[in-house]
Amino acid sequence: MASRLSRSLKSLSSLVPFLASNPGGDPSSSHPAGAYSAIPLSSMPSSPLDGAEKQHTYASPPPSTRRNALAHAWLWVSPILVLALASSTYLAARRTNSGVLDPYVCAPKSNWTLLRDVCAADRGAGEQKDDNYELALDRHLTQDQCDAIYPGLYLEVERAHDYWKARGGVTQKDLDEAEAQGQARAMIINNRLYVKSYSDSQQGTRTKAALALINEALITAPEAVPDIEFVIQTGDNGVPKGAPWALGRKEREEQLTLMPDYSFFSWPEPHVDSWQEVADHTLEYETHLRWEDKIDKLLWRGAFLVDIRKELWEIARKFKWGAVDDLDWGDREQVNKLLLTPEQHCDYKYLAHVEGLAYSGRLKYLTQCRSVIIAHKMRYVQHFHHLFNSDPSSPAQNLVTVPGHHFDELPAVMDALLADDARAKRIADTSYTFWRHWLSVGSVDCYWRRLFREWRDVMAFEPVVTRNLTSYNSFILMGKAHWEAY
Repeated sequence: MASRLSRSLKSLSSLVPFLASNPGGDPSSSHPAGAYSAIPLSSMPSSPLDGAEKQHTYASPPPSTRRNALAHAWLWVSPILVLALASSTYLAARRTNSGVLDPYVCAPKSNWTLLRDVCAADRGAGEQKDDNYELALDRHLTQDQCDAIYPGLYLEVERAHDYWKARGGVTQKDLDEAEAQGQARAMIINNRLYVKSYSDSQQGTRTKAALALINEALITAPEAVPDIEFVIQTGDNGVPKGAPWALGRKEREEQLTLMPDYSFFSWPEPHVDSWQEVADHTLEYETHLRWEDKIDKLLWRGAFLVDIRKELWEIARKFKWGAVDDLDWGDREQVNKLLLTPEQHCDYKYLAHVEGLAYSGRLKYLTQCRSVIIAHKMRYVQHFHHLFNSDPSSPAQNLVTVPGHHFDELPAVMDALLADDARAKRIADTSYTFWRHWLSVGSVDCYWRRLFREWRDVMAFEPVVTRNLTSYNSFILMGKAHWEAY
């Protein structure tokens, strides 16, 4: 609008000298004689015409009283027009900056994640500030905006889509087989979630949290979501029977479609609160921590459960940098002494990640600290694992993977990091900034909605709405899909 006003003013100003010109140099004019007069005859190019013809051709016209009148009128009218244009520009700007954003009026232009910045900013990811995470809280992005803001996030969705598409799509039989091993069968109809069947066979609140995440992705969607039917599994190990959505998978378990971990909603049993609160707490904690003040040790605390965790302890306890402890959940005194909150992990420069019976949900919490994550070669995949970069020669490295078998070469890895503190800090800084964008609540919603769309494309049947479906609103109150009226 400002540029249009500027162009208008230039056009208006160019008219004033033309209208106010006084070809004859009338002494009564307020302008100096000849100031805007016609080009003098002496300055005109020579011509083979004779003198009479030249005089006839180039002589100036007589003064026009009508033109002078127009000039005086214009001098009165033009300020009024300028004021009117300025007022309209100001009012338009007030309307534009009202804070009401229309997600359909712009196309994504950058990796910024606040919708206003997506519309207006032309800055690349390299120019983003450390507070970029605060811009990753917009949960009302269109699919096009999601795809541009989180490019590459959807690899697991696309892989599962291609797997089922090549096999003719997902059938009712596939969902029946999955339901026998799953915890909930649900439908999305007209952007609303319905629960068809529910099992509390899994521990704690996992299944309810997974359904709550799906519902959040629906109610924050700024555009229509397709009607679909699906089955979710919330066990550590996905069961590759039929066509379920699972939390993690082994490489060979291609029929499992990965969904975000239930604890992206909340994990109340071990007193780990909602995902956004964990992110907020660790962000606040990190603002008061200098890298130089962090402890030069490798931290891991948890239940041993499996051999690889015991192996980590056996290796780490021999070195000063080792801070690995077993946590016996049955010993309340020990738990109260050793248990750390997610943000307290940030006190350490190095954080170990070890799988358990399957994938370990601890990993995404570690990414919220400005620390170096050190892991073994993982057997299980979650929806975001392909975004890890463990290449030591890459400036974008955000994870350190111990080569060889399990943690056998951990001492050499730790020695190299401790000897090059600048490199360790660089990895920690990169990881911290990267994951606060890619594991934000906005990215989780975008992943869910992309999953809904890709799943609809592989469904080989139309979902059928029946009277005995239970709305999510009722399910979350009753904790079950079916009950007797009372």
